Amino acid sequence: MRVAPRPLAATLLAAAALGPSPASAQRWRDDTAATIGTTAEWTNKVELADVDGDGWLDILFANGRGYATPGAAEASRVFRNKGAWSGAAPFFEEITTQVFGAATGHARVIKVRDVDGDGDADIFVGNTYGDGSRLYRRDAAGWTDVSSTALPAAMPRVGDADLGDVDGDGDLDLALADWGAGAIDAGAPPRLYLNDGMGRFTDAPVGALPSITVRWSWELDLVDVDDDFDLDLLIASKSGPGSFLLRNDGAGRFIDDSAASLPQFTNNYEVEAMDLDGDGDLDLATVNDGPGGRDHLLRNDGGRYVDVTATHLTGAANPPTDDNLIAYVDADADGDADLIVGSLGGPDRLLDNDGSGRMTLVAGALPGASPGTLGIAVGDLDGDLRPDVVDGQGETAFPDLVYRATAQIAVDARAPHVGPVAQLGTADRTVRARVHDASSLTGALQLDAVVLRYRGDATGEAPMTWYGELLWRADLPAAGDFTYQVCGTDAAGNQACSAELSTGAGDGGPGGDAGTDPGGGGGGCCGTSTSDPGAAVAAALVAGYLARRRRRAGRVRSGA
Repeated sequence: MRVAPRPLAATLLAAAALGPSPASAQRWRDDTAATIGTTAEWTNKVELADVDGDGWLDILFANGRGYATPGAAEASRVFRNKGAWSGAAPFFEEITTQVFGAATGHARVIKVRDVDGDGDADIFVGNTYGDGSRLYRRDAAGWTDVSSTALPAAMPRVGDADLGDVDGDGDLDLALADWGAGAIDAGAPPRLYLNDGMGRFTDAPVGALPSITVRWSWELDLVDVDDDFDLDLLIASKSGPGSFLLRNDGAGRFIDDSAASLPQFTNNYEVEAMDLDGDGDLDLATVNDGPGGRDHLLRNDGGRYVDVTATHLTGAANPPTDDNLIAYVDADADGDADLIVGSLGGPDRLLDNDGSGRMTLVAGALPGASPGTLGIAVGDLDGDLRPDVVDGQGETAFPDLVYRATAQIAVDARAPHVGPVAQLGTADRTVRARVHDASSLTGALQLDAVVLRYRGDATGEAPMTWYGELLWRADLPAAGDFTYQVCGTDAAGNQACSAELSTGAGDGGPGGDAGTDPGGGGGGCCGTSTSDPGAAVAAALVAGYLARRRRRAGRVRSGA
């Protein structure tokens, strides 16, 4: 018998008071019917984003049939989260035609980012097999297809895309994996399009990217691999001898450092970066590029990667099966990033991180069959401060899935990770830092607030802006003598700060001494919550929830 839902604040109090449930029970339940209903397309990737600015995560599916050859063109789909989780199902409504009109294609990827700097969500759809990619700009009236004026005329066959500020000019640029115009595995160089600040993209200058050929890439990510606070480029290659690491000089010019810094394995479907061992830099999981289709874990060692699969990803956690991708999620609210592995060759699986990056299988964590997993996204859909999972299905006649967290997923009572933070010289003004909540959700959606606090020649606080990966930046009011720190607050109201730094104390510049507390906490600007499930934590959770609701209501009233 289904019990009528209680008010969400009471649910949070009860969950916090009870604490974690036994580790053996199922972590998520299948709520597809109550959320998006039955879909029937070939889904390649999933994106969770707040497309309408109401504070709730919506769901977007990149659809289009075909593996190595094109099948039928299909409509990508958008489902709006109604936010009425105490009411009756369905909890989402489809708004595909309001966003995309009647467009169809062979979409490999959808990314939702504010590309024109007006504060709302624009949508890039990366198509392949001859369909032009599209950019939809949002304003107060809705979404408009601006592809003909905002994207280069000759768009490639897009295998994947990512956005971030690669040249430090304050807007989000666009990096693309290109399948090339010939045979599917012949390959092509990646593409880089620079943003003019108004959401119009043009080809980067000749020489911005090295002359490399990437053969059949399904995954591309802008990631700061060496903690110099600019965005490098990781590109998976399915058909080549290995994948690619391109280092950014900070001005948007890249060099190929793959052979020296990235272990080389063929048949790589995925490169996904996250701090897995708690040292502040970003490690990697790669998919399907090991013996028998096994996966790899690579530890970041000073900006170069070392294969630790033999000690950190073994046995039932890494079976010989046809995996496609992974997503990071802190499933047990212990502060480290666990892995959800999406697979075609077996059931999707949850891997628990012991805090040092060693993974073990959590049996039965995900419900039912999912024989065609090509896309996974994680995020709190229903506002209960637990991560939910959306599972995109392709290559099989199987619908997409929405898994809602059960009580076996812990309520988030851990502070976010703050650090590394750039050490500035006295002539520098821009503070940059990595701040995150151990999730693959878009960096700007993981946190309620990231702020720079400073004292010295002036005293104050400035909101920090997300500019790619898990990176944030803000300017001090002037060059000079300051003590400063970075503080982050997650959606549950948990707070953490870096240690305080002083300008001129290190080497100076963005690549200087990090001087941080990578695990969060410390410093004087923020108190940090703990994992103790007592009344104080419960009160903090509810306060954070109510504050989040007020902010969402304000955004809707203002039309933001």
